[in-house]
Amino acid sequence: MANDGFTVFAVPEPLCAALAAAESDRIRATALVWAEAVSEPDDEISLDNAVDLLERVSALASSRVEKRLDLYCWYFAP
Repeated sequence: MANDGFTVFAVPEPLCAALAAAESDRIRATALVWAEAVSEPDDEISLDNAVDLLERVSALASSRVEKRLDLYCWYFAP
């Protein structure tokens, strides 16, 4: 099977619940730790981008919890 560049991540229920319940300060603190942990030389994630991404995922998780739906992330890397 060839790698066509598509990846799908299923966000587990406990993570969805934690993201949905997280307050802004917790999201910001988590984003800081995450950005520092995954950044590499010449490929850094800015704190602002990490916070923005986690805030958006948190909003999706909240919507998912309210509607009792699963949360997936589709990623395409050409």
